[in-house]
Amino acid sequence: MSSIQTLRKVLLQNTTGEYIDLDAPHWALEPYIPLLPDALLERLLERDECTADQQAGYRQFARTLAAVLHHDGRAAQTELSHHYASLDPDNETLREQDQPLGDTVNPAAAAATESIRSSLLAANFTPLSQEEIEAAVGVASHWGVPLHVDFELFRQLAVYTRGDVIGVRTMRPWNRPWRNEAVEVPIYQRVVVLFQLNADCRTEDELDANRLHLRLFKNIPKLDVDMLLPGTRVRISWLDRTRIVVPSLGGIGMTIWKIVRTALLVAALSVYTATILVGLVLAAVGYIVRSVLNYFQTRNRYMLNLTRSLYYQKLDSNAGVLYRLLEEAHQQRQCEVLVAHYAMLTSDQPISRRRLKRRAERMLREILAQEIEFDIDETLQRMLRLDLCSETPAGKFQAATVEQAITSLNAWWDSQPLAV
Repeated sequence: MSSIQTLRKVLLQNTTGEYIDLDAPHWALEPYIPLLPDALLERLLERDECTADQQAGYRQFARTLAAVLHHDGRAAQTELSHHYASLDPDNETLREQDQPLGDTVNPAAAAATESIRSSLLAANFTPLSQEEIEAAVGVASHWGVPLHVDFELFRQLAVYTRGDVIGVRTMRPWNRPWRNEAVEVPIYQRVVVLFQLNADCRTEDELDANRLHLRLFKNIPKLDVDMLLPGTRVRISWLDRTRIVVPSLGGIGMTIWKIVRTALLVAALSVYTATILVGLVLAAVGYIVRSVLNYFQTRNRYMLNLTRSLYYQKLDSNAGVLYRLLEEAHQQRQCEVLVAHYAMLTSDQPISRRRLKRRAERMLREILAQEIEFDIDETLQRMLRLDLCSETPAGKFQAATVEQAITSLNAWWDSQPLAV
């Protein structure tokens, strides 16, 4: 392994004990662009398709675009914050008395959920279906814990993922426990869990059913998604059940045989040996108590492994997740507009929607060495609304020049009403 590869793996290694190569293979195409807007801009300008003056103008265009998109999304951000304030479990401000919950999601929770869903999609997360969530229940990776999930607990439940890649973790194989081996494991680089509990359901951590809970995790094996859900119960493996039950049954069987044999001796010899019989009975009770304690110790060990794993993989919760998503959505919109505008600007002629999508994806593939499913439709709608491009009668698109684009953005900014 070269020193560059070694350094890259060391830099990407994290507290959960795995690393992800920069060129880690993906299971499916995703729309997420894994670059900050400033880094993406520099990668685009490094293609040497613009003059020095054009590059300076393009940097000014990028700064103006960032300010406009941030202001454009502020109204939606304010509305979402307003909706979520009364549903945030960590809100410290005074709020109205909670109304009794019915059988359905209340309007405030429904509005907040829809706004959060829009932010997740804008940040290029992908929702998991109910079947995909249930497929992870009861199974676990080498680093996870097999669990039982009661879906009747949830008034609403949604899981969103991003970064469906192959990571690398270390483990000790059963046949060579003295050495660590690196194994590939399919993971989600980011997982967001959104849920609200039913009014009559209770969990061990006493979560409030009136609130809308958000959780953000990193680098979760695909088989361990169920570990992120509340109200789970540990499933003791058959191996652990055998370790608990078999020794206890053997001990109880031997004790019963000794009791029978001693009872016969008592009847034949003397009543004083009845004390031996009592001792054997107490021994049988002790075996039963020991079996129960072993069960609880095993369950606690599973829960400790679960808590220890999630401690390092949890990134944020509730409002913290919300604000992080809003910022990531803003960055993704900016990256998408930059790529689409640059692809149109460096094209020799007006370009069709289909060709623009392919051209943008090819540019990202050359920049990132990774396939990206570019979201062309929403990007073009946003650019047309900001007058950053125009559509010809033939249904093709042509980018505004850098100077025209900056003028259009400034005009849009001037047309916005003053904040009161």
